[in-house]
This record gives sequence, structure tokens and C-alpha cells, in this order.
Amino acid sequence: MDNGSFAAAAPVTGTYADWMRARQRDAHRHQSVIAQRHAQADQSEGPEVHGQDRAWAERHAQERRLHDSAIAHLRHG
Repeated sequence: MDNGSFAAAAPVTGTYADWMRARQRDAHRHQSVIAQRHAQADQSEGPEVHGQDRAWAERHAQERRLHDSAIAHLRHG
């Protein structure tokens, strides 16, 4: 009986699933680091922390663009 989940309908390849878990884990770790930095704000490190956050955001955005491009390529051949 179909329970409505995608896992039952289409098995996910190990490589993609591993990549997705690693990506989610990295994003989760980054969010906790950001929360900790904001909770313990040290004004002397403000610009440096902001620059690190911005660099991470740019890398994350590039990774998302590459992922979206790869998915579109797989869908449309």
C-alpha cells in the first residue's frame, strides 16, 4: 500500500542522498555557529565575522546554483 512517501515510489541513489545529508549537516552546523556568534557578540570581531558569514553565504549560493543546474540538466537531458 502506498503511504504517499517518495521513498516508497522512487529509491534515492546513495551518492545523492549522502551529498544531501552532508549539505544539510553543514547548513545546520553553520546556523548554530551563527547563533552562538550573535549570542556572544564581540564587537572587536564584527567586520571579520560578517565577512566570514558573507563568504559562506556566497559559497552556499554557488552550491545551490550548481545543484539546480545539475538537476535541470538531468531532467532535460
